Amino acid sequence: MATRIDGDGGGELLGSGTGDHADFISNLPDDVLGTIVSLLPTRQGGRTQALSRRWRPIWRAAPLNLDVGDDGRGFPEKVFSAILSAHAGPARRILLTKLYPLPTNYDYANRREVYDDAGDGRVDGWLRSRDLSSLQELDLAYSYDHCRTTLPPSVFRLAPALRVARFGCCRLPPNLAADLPHLQQLTLYRVTLTDETFRAMLAGCPALESLMLEMNVGVGRLRVSSPTLRSIGFLSPWEKQQCHDDIDDVNEIVVEDAPRLDRLLPLNQKKDIGFAQLRHSKPSTWSNSFSGL
Repeated sequence: MATRIDGDGGGELLGSGTGDHADFISNLPDDVLGTIVSLLPTRQGGRTQALSRRWRPIWRAAPLNLDVGDDGRGFPEKVFSAILSAHAGPARRILLTKLYPLPTNYDYANRREVYDDAGDGRVDGWLRSRDLSSLQELDLAYSYDHCRTTLPPSVFRLAPALRVARFGCCRLPPNLAADLPHLQQLTLYRVTLTDETFRAMLAGCPALESLMLEMNVGVGRLRVSSPTLRSIGFLSPWEKQQCHDDIDDVNEIVVEDAPRLDRLLPLNQKKDIGFAQLRHSKPSTWSNSFSGL
């Protein structure tokens, strides 16, 4: 026997035969359907609600896979705000990679830009609007101008199960207190930071194994200390960044204490960059990593 599913999700038993069409997928349990939907790109996952009445509640309860840039176009802010409000399931993956920076205030008396150290309230509101206890992957990046917008401190405390994080074209908040106990992979791309905020970031990631540093600014040298870190990739800025002439490019990595480090990968092939190996280094295992220097 086979089952026919009508447009409203109802069904009836049919006699077997070559002309019968069976919708076996719709007969799967809700949790299995939710897993399938959560693996689809954001737009396609949302569109499954139009298949039938049977499918309408599946996407709203499935683990959320929100990728704002999943098709290269991105979503308007009001659209993904609506998605976060409408979706009742746990968040598993949130990628907001085309955010507009906040406007910059200017101190005319001292002739300098003034940044809001409290961070982007929009991002804070979006993340606080839902339960992030199951979030596995987070990618937050602004569309341009990595000197302008500060990430809110809540970004580094609200996702205890986070495994993979990437932050781009932004500033790390001052007095950073990260609490990401299960984070294993971290990428900082075109981020403005200080040695203090960078150290605080590493200190709040006690399970970190992979660190990628790409074209960051704010201080000329970063010091790395991590008992769990196994791999570091480093790409310094190719040319002076446009945000401010008085902000240093990150051009040097100092490995102070990384007893498990196996790979140190300099990604600049046509520019002099610096590495300093200090305590607890294992140069014998890094020999191939320095071949491009």
